[in-house]
Amino acid sequence: MSAALNSNSPSRFITLEGGLNFRDIGGYRAGDSSVCWGRVYRAGVLSYFTDADHPTLGNLQIRAICDLRRAEERMREPTQWPNSTAEALAWEDGLNMPTIRGFAASRPKTAAGMRESMLDLYRALPTWMAPRIRGFFECIANEQLPLVIHCAAGKDRTGVAVAVLLSALGVDEDTILEDYLLTNTVTNFEQFIAARKDSHLGLADKHEPLLAMPQAMRDVLFRADAEYLHTSLEQIRKEFGDLPTYLKACVRLDDRTIARVRDVLLE
Repeated sequence: MSAALNSNSPSRFITLEGGLNFRDIGGYRAGDSSVCWGRVYRAGVLSYFTDADHPTLGNLQIRAICDLRRAEERMREPTQWPNSTAEALAWEDGLNMPTIRGFAASRPKTAAGMRESMLDLYRALPTWMAPRIRGFFECIANEQLPLVIHCAAGKDRTGVAVAVLLSALGVDEDTILEDYLLTNTVTNFEQFIAARKDSHLGLADKHEPLLAMPQAMRDVLFRADAEYLHTSLEQIRKEFGDLPTYLKACVRLDDRTIARVRDVLLE
């Protein structure tokens, strides 16, 4: 664990009875600066908070919730945030929407097949998520902060979006990967789902219960694997050459917005 990560900071992990993978992305070194604490949080589904969680959530003073999930996920597991003044931001699914179920349908029903499906997903996410990432960056540039960015598990779509943000801020790739891998330290997806019978995490429904999947496949699906995120970052380099070109050509962000994001989030 790198010194830059400082993952043991009491501010990093937000302890909540009904929260999933909820943590602050502040404190990481970014060149000669560092990412501010208390401005951007990453998380999984926000549907299962308890009354005991409300004071902690209220203290965060969240002004915007950036929901990266698909429309069907938002309908099935709507966000339950105690503060009605937090603006909810979501985006249309568009065409050629990549899903792990879609990729897995053409692969063997094995751990190896699931792993290849995960790599397929991570190759597809940077381009498909471009409008979501643009909205996320614009929200920061407009200082709708603090904000939460989340998906279902807070691992895949959130992982890619946060990786793009941290990279744009100047955080090195090793630290970005370590932040991504913290999911394996702080989250037990199987326990979370088992304790909440209606939880699907965007992957399954009553006809295909997630916990009925063979254990070896679940292990691959639930794990944050450095190769997954590395695949997304490599895909960006393969298609666009580098992250700045990706942000301009694919995400369609201008230099002013990117500079404003850096001004807002760096110490």
